[in-house]
Amino acid sequence: MVECHYCRNPVQSQWNFCRKCGARLVHKEDPEEFIVKDEVVEIATEDPESPTGMLYEPLEVEEVKVEEEEKKELTDDELVERIADVIVKREDYNALLKNKVDLDDEINKLLDRVKNKLIPRNEALPRIKELKEEVESISALEDKFENFSAILPIEEIIEDRNNEKKKLKKLSGLKGDKAVSRATLEEMEIKFKKNIKNLELKLNVELAKMRKTFDALEKKMKTLQRDLEILYVNSQTGEISEKEYKQHKQEKSVEIDRMKKVSKTVANILAEAR
Repeated sequence: MVECHYCRNPVQSQWNFCRKCGARLVHKEDPEEFIVKDEVVEIATEDPESPTGMLYEPLEVEEVKVEEEEKKELTDDELVERIADVIVKREDYNALLKNKVDLDDEINKLLDRVKNKLIPRNEALPRIKELKEEVESISALEDKFENFSAILPIEEIIEDRNNEKKKLKKLSGLKGDKAVSRATLEEMEIKFKKNIKNLELKLNVELAKMRKTFDALEKKMKTLQRDLEILYVNSQTGEISEKEYKQHKQEKSVEIDRMKKVSKTVANILAEAR
């Protein structure tokens, strides 16, 4: 079973990111090896989408129902916060998990050094105990992310669509292969294209929401910047004290940094969706 290095959640080999914690996954790209046996072509690497693991197993296509646009019109702030909550919380969650992994690695290195008599046991134990306490405190913090899904619906749709396109590309490279009949190739091509079309329909719905969110983000950034300028003017004209100015400026600056992170992620998603 393939697991995410950070959260240990099961992941599929073709995924580029963990759908639990949102961490980007690194896969070792091994060349595919085709073995011909009794006129049945098998692929050396397993295909998680296929019950048999074979590349040519017919893919049952489920009709994708495109959800209707939300009937209730969301305000700009609601649009932004809906995305920001996932993106910002995902970053916090990933940082937490990475810290835990780093601590576990340090503990294992110390234990290995003790085992190989590179350092005395009594010298390593206090540090190991300290590290384990840090791991326990992080584990406690993980509870608030228990029901948190770190992946936006549009990100999942984009990856599923891209994976279907990869399968279709691989399929096109098998034309002329005597191990597979033309009828089977045509059947598979129709099914992969149908999957892509259905995913594109879902993607278009999510893209409309995401573009609207991006526009709302740009508007909010301008408003925050204007608020900063007004604060400065108020401090210079004596309407607010220097202490009040610094406090409010810090609050606005934190929110601007938060919106910058969200805006960057949204821009990347829109680019990847093309």
